[in-house]
Amino acid sequence: MRSERSRRASVAVVAVALLLAWPAGAVAQCWGQQAAKEKFANPRLLAETKEAADHLGDPQQRLVDLRLNADPEGQEAYRKGHVPGAVYVAWRELDDVPSNRQGFPMPPAKAEVLFSRLGIDGSVHVVAYDDAGGLLAARLVYVLDFFGHTKASVLNGGLTKWTKEGRALTTDEPKVAPRTFVARPNPDLIVTADWLKKNLKEKSFALVDSRSTAEYAGTNEDPDIKAKGHIPGAAHLDWASTITEEKTFKSPEELKKLFAGAGAKPGTPVITYCRTGVRAAHNWFVAKLLGYADVKNYDGSWIDWGNDPTAPVER
Repeated sequence: MRSERSRRASVAVVAVALLLAWPAGAVAQCWGQQAAKEKFANPRLLAETKEAADHLGDPQQRLVDLRLNADPEGQEAYRKGHVPGAVYVAWRELDDVPSNRQGFPMPPAKAEVLFSRLGIDGSVHVVAYDDAGGLLAARLVYVLDFFGHTKASVLNGGLTKWTKEGRALTTDEPKVAPRTFVARPNPDLIVTADWLKKNLKEKSFALVDSRSTAEYAGTNEDPDIKAKGHIPGAAHLDWASTITEEKTFKSPEELKKLFAGAGAKPGTPVITYCRTGVRAAHNWFVAKLLGYADVKNYDGSWIDWGNDPTAPVER
C-alpha cells in the first residue's frame, strides 16, 4: 500500500516538474491550427479568434490593437472598447519614409523603444488585429519580422470577426511591464529605390503593385506625389482582393491564383510595393502565408518612386 502511494506521489512530482520545466514559448505551438487545416504553408502567421481568446491573460501573448484611423481617432476607438489585454499602437508609428530610403521600415532605435514599451521581447507571441481586414496588423508583423521577431500572427478577421462572434470587449487599459526588445534588422526583407533601379530589367522577380486600380493606372488624384502610374513591369494585385467581405483571408487556393495572375508563381521571388509600404506589407504577409520563401517590400513605395525624377514610370 505504501509503495503504491509512494509511486503515485512520485508520478505527481514528476508531472509537476515537467509542467514547471515546460518551455515558455511552447504555448506558441498551437498558433495557426485552423490555418494549418486550411493548408496554408505558414499557418503560424494566422491566428483565429478562438486561439487568441483561449490565451487571454497569458503573459506570453501580446495583443496589439491597430485601428484604421491614426491618432487621435484610433486611440479613441480603442478606449471605447478593445480585446481584453490589448495595447494600442497607431500604425503611423510603424513607418518612416526617410528610413525606408535607407533600407529600414522605421528607425531601429525607435523600434526598440516602441516594442520594449509594449512589453515585447523574444519570448512573447504577438497577435495583431485591426478593423481593416488585417491591413495594419500585417504591417506590424512585417516590421517585427524585419527586426528579427518572428513570433507574430495576424488575427484573422480582426475586430470585425471578434465582435461578430459576441466576444468580450473592455475599456480597461492593461498595465504592461516593459521588456527588452533587441532590433536585429534583416535586409533580405526590404529593397530601396536604388536597388530596384539597378535590378528592374532583370525580370528575375515578380514586382507586385498593391494599390488600387486607379492608382496603378495613374488616373487617381494625389497632390503629394508628382508622377502617376506604376513602376515599369509591375503587375497589379490590389491588397483588398485578398480578403473576403467578412474581412477574413481568402482560401489558399484563391490567393495562389491571385498571386500567380500577378506573375508570382511558386518559387518566384516577390517584391511588393504600394503608396507608403503599408498595403505592400499586407501582400508581403499573404505571400509569406502562402509559403513564398523570398518576399521583399519596397517600403519607400510610390511616395518615394513617384517623387524621384530619375525613376522610370509606366502607365
